[in-house]
Amino acid sequence: MSHPLPVVVDWTTPVITSQTELTTHLWTAPPLRRGSAMHDKAFAALRDLKVDHARFLPWWSSPKLSVPELDPPADGRTSWDFGRLDPFVDDFLDAAQGRPVVMNFATIPTWMFETPEPVRYADDPAAIHWDYEQGTEFRDPSLTEVADHFERIGRWYLGGGFTDQFGVRHESGRRHRFAYWEVLCEPDIGHRLSPEVYTRLYDEIVARLRPLDPDMKFIGLSLAMVETNPEYFWHFLDPANHAAGIPLDAVSYHFYATPEILNPVAGEGNQPFDRWRASYFAQADGFLRQVRLIDSIRRRLSPGTKTFLNEIGTFNPDVMNPEPAVPDDYWALAAAVVAYLWSELTALGIDLVGVAEFNGYPGMIPGVSLLDWETGAPNARYHVLKLLLDNFGVGDVLCETTVGGPMSPVTRIHARGIRTAAGQRKVLLINKFAEPVRIGLAGGGTAAVIDTRTGPPVTRPVTGEAIELGPFATVVVTLRETED
Repeated sequence: MSHPLPVVVDWTTPVITSQTELTTHLWTAPPLRRGSAMHDKAFAALRDLKVDHARFLPWWSSPKLSVPELDPPADGRTSWDFGRLDPFVDDFLDAAQGRPVVMNFATIPTWMFETPEPVRYADDPAAIHWDYEQGTEFRDPSLTEVADHFERIGRWYLGGGFTDQFGVRHESGRRHRFAYWEVLCEPDIGHRLSPEVYTRLYDEIVARLRPLDPDMKFIGLSLAMVETNPEYFWHFLDPANHAAGIPLDAVSYHFYATPEILNPVAGEGNQPFDRWRASYFAQADGFLRQVRLIDSIRRRLSPGTKTFLNEIGTFNPDVMNPEPAVPDDYWALAAAVVAYLWSELTALGIDLVGVAEFNGYPGMIPGVSLLDWETGAPNARYHVLKLLLDNFGVGDVLCETTVGGPMSPVTRIHARGIRTAAGQRKVLLINKFAEPVRIGLAGGGTAAVIDTRTGPPVTRPVTGEAIELGPFATVVVTLRETED
């Protein structure tokens, strides 16, 4: 039997005091509509997390659920209709139970862009429209039309209603308050807005929305492909490129690790599952290097701006497949990647980490889901998110932690000793491999364990002897108070 890898925490040497909030997001997924088999379970699961700054995202792949102005105004009439969107908003806010939220009404109606012909959408609200987001040039280059659109959405939810393009009043009776409004989502793909155009549009929208709630803050960028054009950060974060008085409260960007499809042209499919692990963790480490670079740009140009990494996760390779091959062990592996990223991003001082997302399903990026899309039951990704939320938070102190000795190379596990704000000593342990591994950790206590074999967390005693971490395990060990 192999010797256990020693994990040693120096509880007297702090690395950083955490300022990182952990949260999630929910989008207008058709399976989450009222009356669906998943609806009640999904919103109950969101409520049980008790997170601040949960994010709501009406996404363009389901335009009939997410776009309240689907058709251009014509003949004295508009197409404004919030009948499908409002129930999502209400159920999301109900699950938030008064906690601060982030709202991102992200989808620009495609008719506001120049396209060779009008973009059609199906009558079925559940239809997936991967081709809805078309066009790269606004039909109104002044951006007034699109800014007007978002102002009216803002007035609907924040100001009780709005007057449309033909002077008709639409009453909502709503006067919600949102902590943040995020301006668009992933403008670098789809419509491929340049940094300059996005910055102009951000300024126009923020100028319209600020008077509706002077306390509301704003998030910019929300980028998908951070590695392709760093100019987004250099341009947007420079206050000189914004109109006077426009705030730069926070910027956001996303990360999803994805195994390669081997050779789709030759008919080859996904990598074997036993190779996904290496792809995920290698890409995660590459992303962490990017975060360090991006944060240096932020500190130089706009040090008061917060960083929200509000979509992190993993994709299964065939994200659009209506019959995806997602191995059972994938969920614990995906959860371990998220836990690892959260630990490292907290050590870097990132302000918010958002685990994506509540509901993926076949044909619609199933590997990001926190819930089983057939039963609504939480999967390992949800369980690990809740495990981290229940054990760690802002104000915790991350302590110097070594695995295998100070001269040991990078090992198969990740370990992080954390002294909580309440004074408890906890150790986060992550097994990056499918094979069990034994570790040695001084002191006794209890371990909450999630791996490929557990389902929900399993609690086990820790005696000071070797602990076995199961395949792709995420474990939180709480040490006894009497140990010093």
